Amino acid sequence: MKKTVLTLAIASFLVAGMAEAGDWSRPAKGLAPLAAPITGSCLSYDYVDLEYSFDDYGSRFFDNGNSYGLGFSKSLGSLLFINGSIHTGGYDHSWGDNIVDVDTRRYRMGVGVRHEIAECVDLTFEGGFDHMDSEYGRDYSHRDYDSWAYYFGPGIRARAGRFEFFAKALYTDREGDKRQSYLAEESVYLEQAYDGGWVFTPGVILHLNERLGFKVAGEFDGIDSALTLGARFHF
Repeated sequence: MKKTVLTLAIASFLVAGMAEAGDWSRPAKGLAPLAAPITGSCLSYDYVDLEYSFDDYGSRFFDNGNSYGLGFSKSLGSLLFINGSIHTGGYDHSWGDNIVDVDTRRYRMGVGVRHEIAECVDLTFEGGFDHMDSEYGRDYSHRDYDSWAYYFGPGIRARAGRFEFFAKALYTDREGDKRQSYLAEESVYLEQAYDGGWVFTPGVILHLNERLGFKVAGEFDGIDSALTLGARFHF
């Protein structure tokens, strides 16, 4: 149910933005056009994101997931760019009357290439590495773990007036992820681990001016999902 709600929320933002934006060649209806960013393109790869996420781990054993983070992107010439992020947060791991706090830290670093297919429309391809560090509270420190992953896949970015839309489909292969390992010893899922798959990330950005934008995005894989709100600062 939570994944359905998150999906519908992202879709509603995308549909509303598309309806407001109109044709790709014209600025958003009713809004003054913005000057092109410093790069001379309507799609800039030089920015910093401040984010807050609501996380759903796809299980009745996990609740109150959230995180906040800092992300960035930096262009390297006209075709290449690098990006990365740091997120810290946590969730409640519970079964019955037992609740254990779990703190998480996640780091991502990658490189990408862009290809313009139309005015203000880019195809992208990214690849990189992901590290997640999880620490259990109370007397469960023996459950702490580190998880490593690599990812790669295509994406698309498009801008119309003040609205920018993006989507990524990244294949991820992960080792050591025990997000779905339950604490109860009698659980048949005790040794279950998530080893990767496709991760889908759609989103929309409302550019308030040439430097600042408001961001709404989602992230969905085979088990987990997240809704992210944030601000984007171009430099």
